[in-house]
Amino acid sequence: MNGKMKAAVIHGIGDIRFEMIDIPKIGENDVLVKVKYAGICGSDLPRAMVSGARKYPLVLGHEFCGEIAEIGTAVNGFKVGDRVAVAPLIPCGQCEYCKAGNYGLCEDYNIIGTGSDGAFAEYTKVPKEHILKISDELDFETAAGIEPATIGYHGLEKAEIKPGDTVVVMGCGPIGQFTIQWAKIFGASKIIAVDIFAEKLELSKQLGADITVNSKECDAVQTILELTKGGADVVAETAGSKFTQEQAILVAKKKGRIVFLGISHSDLPLKENGIEKVLRGEIKIQGSWNSYTSPYPGKAWHATIDFMAKGQIQFKPMISHKIGVEEVGQYLSDMANRKIYFNKVLVQF
Repeated sequence: MNGKMKAAVIHGIGDIRFEMIDIPKIGENDVLVKVKYAGICGSDLPRAMVSGARKYPLVLGHEFCGEIAEIGTAVNGFKVGDRVAVAPLIPCGQCEYCKAGNYGLCEDYNIIGTGSDGAFAEYTKVPKEHILKISDELDFETAAGIEPATIGYHGLEKAEIKPGDTVVVMGCGPIGQFTIQWAKIFGASKIIAVDIFAEKLELSKQLGADITVNSKECDAVQTILELTKGGADVVAETAGSKFTQEQAILVAKKKGRIVFLGISHSDLPLKENGIEKVLRGEIKIQGSWNSYTSPYPGKAWHATIDFMAKGQIQFKPMISHKIGVEEVGQYLSDMANRKIYFNKVLVQF
């Protein structure tokens, strides 16, 4: 396909421009996706405004869905017009982790939208192995949330939730909101959501939280210990804060399981009561990274597509803004500088 397309292109830190650029040329094993919706990820903010991107110029955007506009000559099983989601991580396939099927731990990976041009554009080139068909029952707006939803599934799978468990979710941004929904599906009987924003706590109730705790208004640790009569079976930390990471340890019961999904980019100094809790309580602390397993892209992706199509994993209530691609630069700036309240921002085409 020839011609130009609209795109938001980053040229440097804080320098995101709306441009007309060439539609990508695909190879024989590629698919050209006409983007319908692309989500702005929390990781896009530092990439665009603080720490910088891996290369310039670059089109960001790795949470997206759309329709197939063109297929390569060696691509089978797909046709123009198919409704699809995209698994954006491209593993090397050669490192020990890839060979073991742990693709999310690949040591030399690319992600569409971070190492190669992504979906803040009308069209995106995608290798055929990263295309997943979606049914007509799954609308595009909801399908734009598939990638972040898989993160919550992957983390909770590691927590080994048992029916009847009490689960605490620390942090109620989009990943936390998906984690709350997965906790219910995994069998949790009581879900406690913790955040400092009343709006996010209210939304968490709509999405399945049984109890909400505003840690600005109370001692969250003491409150949760009282609510759980000694601690939670499972704690999922999604806020990416050293404060909530420490709180996660303090609110877990003996033999409790803690999963860290958020990135704090800071040290985690533990006071004596924290490390004593880990040792004397035989608490398990588990990290969770990405969502990709064997066979690629993994069970998290297929489960997410299935449960979204059934309406049991919701995304639309999380969407706070829908914007045009020409607005991406301004929104990234306003979001990074906290000039607007936002939850999930979608770029729509």
